[in-house]
Amino acid sequence: MTNVVRQGYRMRAPASGREAIVDAEPDGVYVDRETGEELEPITRTLPLAPSSSALLRTPENLRECPRCNQLIGLDVSDCPYCGLRQPALDGSS
Repeated sequence: MTNVVRQGYRMRAPASGREAIVDAEPDGVYVDRETGEELEPITRTLPLAPSSSALLRTPENLRECPRCNQLIGLDVSDCPYCGLRQPALDGSS
């Protein structure tokens, strides 16, 4: 048996707009059990695989706001403390 790394994804059914959070395998096909529509991946969820943690706000998933120096999530667009729009991540970290 091979050790498959599974990544969490937010999935959406295109016609109905229904969403689900799924720990997906790379070549898997996922279907909405209510509508029978095939789900499409919208975004990866934190923490990114491979991670030893299932917690959303681990140190590897945080960054520091350049204005107020508070720790905020990598997935946050605007700082919840000072409101500063966060710069885009380059994807290398």
